[in-house]
Amino acid sequence: PGLSYRWLLNEFPNFIPADGRRFISQTTGNLYIAKTEPSDLGNYSCFATSHIDFITKSVFSKFSRLSLAAEDARQFPPSIKARFPADTYALAGQGVTLECFAFGK
Repeated sequence: PGLSYRWLLNEFPNFIPADGRRFISQTTGNLYIAKTEPSDLGNYSCFATSHIDFITKSVFSKFSRLSLAAEDARQFPPSIKARFPADTYALAGQGVTLECFAFGK
C-alpha cells in the first residue's frame, strides 16, 4: 500500500498505458509486454511513487534499452511463471480469472 509503479518509454512524460499487450504489476513493478512490436524499441525507465501519510516521493530507475535487432535474437523455450496464493477461493457457479505469464522468444 502506498507504492505505485509506472513505466515510461524514451522520455518523461511518455508513460506506457496498460492495454491488451502491456501490463504493469503493482506488486513487483515489473513491466510485461505480451508481443513486442517495432514501436516498442527504445529506452525504458520505471517511475515509482510512494505515498505515505501526507508525503509523496517519486524516483526514476536507470534506463534499460529494448532492442529487437536480429543479431540479438535467441530462442528460449517457454517458461511458465505462475504464483498463486496458498489458499485461493472461488464461489460455486462464479467465473474465475487466473493470470499466467509465459516468458520466451
